[in-house]
Amino acid sequence: EGRAIIERELGISIDETFSDISSDPVASASIGQVYKATLRSTGEEIAIKVQRPGVLYSVALDIFLMRELLVPLYLESNKDVNTDLVGLVDAW
Repeated sequence: EGRAIIERELGISIDETFSDISSDPVASASIGQVYKATLRSTGEEIAIKVQRPGVLYSVALDIFLMRELLVPLYLESNKDVNTDLVGLVDAW
């Protein structure tokens, strides 16, 4: 899936652009993966970061749920909170 995203997003052919690319990500995070590749034209080793498909929707949904559901529930059971939790979530 990562290879298809790289080709689609960069508008390139992996086989024409890279002499080597890792088949599996060399690093992973919650919103993306990193592949190691070697440029065919220069031999330079590079890292290619690929954002996971649908990650923006997932993050937006998580923030919405925190703001609309969790903050009110937390405030209901913790009346003495002196922090603008909605503002904190919005700033994040």
